[in-house]
Amino acid sequence: MSITAQRICIDVLSLPRKVRAEIAHRLLVSLDEDPASASIAAAWKATAQRRYANVKAGKTTCRDAKDAIRDARKKLGKCA
Repeated sequence: MSITAQRICIDVLSLPRKVRAEIAHRLLVSLDEDPASASIAAAWKATAQRRYANVKAGKTTCRDAKDAIRDARKKLGKCA
């Protein structure tokens, strides 16, 4: 670890617990970032918005989650 990184660690460790937790969270999130993840998140958001709009417009009906999962399990050949 460089001297600069060591100094940053010393400074951060002297901060209040809540601030250290926020910094730790940001660092962990930065490790998980993947160039493709932004486009994947955008695609899921667009899908969710489209589905919501279809429900609001009456183009799609909703089902109880239990029923949908049961039917999916049957189609996959698993016990319901």
